[in-house]
Amino acid sequence: MKKASFFFIMALAVIIGLFASCERYDTAYITIEKNSFNDTTRIVNHTAIVTDDGGCPRCIEAGYCFSYIDPVPSHTQFYSTVVPLIFDSLMTYTDSTKYLTFSWERQLPFIESADGDETDTLLYFFRSYITTNAGTFYSKVDTVKVPRSY
Repeated sequence: MKKASFFFIMALAVIIGLFASCERYDTAYITIEKNSFNDTTRIVNHTAIVTDDGGCPRCIEAGYCFSYIDPVPSHTQFYSTVVPLIFDSLMTYTDSTKYLTFSWERQLPFIESADGDETDTLLYFFRSYITTNAGTFYSKVDTVKVPRSY
């Protein structure tokens, strides 16, 4: 009986601790900025800025999604690649704004046309995301046009 009540109290404390960490459960807002893209190496650099955490300052996960098929990449899209980032090493609060920012660099793969598409460029779609206690929220989509030949 003592063990059951101990586990109940501990479970209740964990649940209260998780939900007490948010002031409100609103939408988090994220912007995405393309810092650079090199046509030769196909390396793209992006920075994401969480402008409003939705009242939940505790970030569970953050990262980015990309696709060359789905125009709106996300966790639920089959042809999207989701790349979570490590919080400690890649995410920082900027001193001047107190906004959470994170950056990433990605070399985009060379994709040959298998469907007879003769265009000389390929369009990649990028979105950053953040997951808090209130859910997962995405930025707007940024596109990167990549030449098919190099």
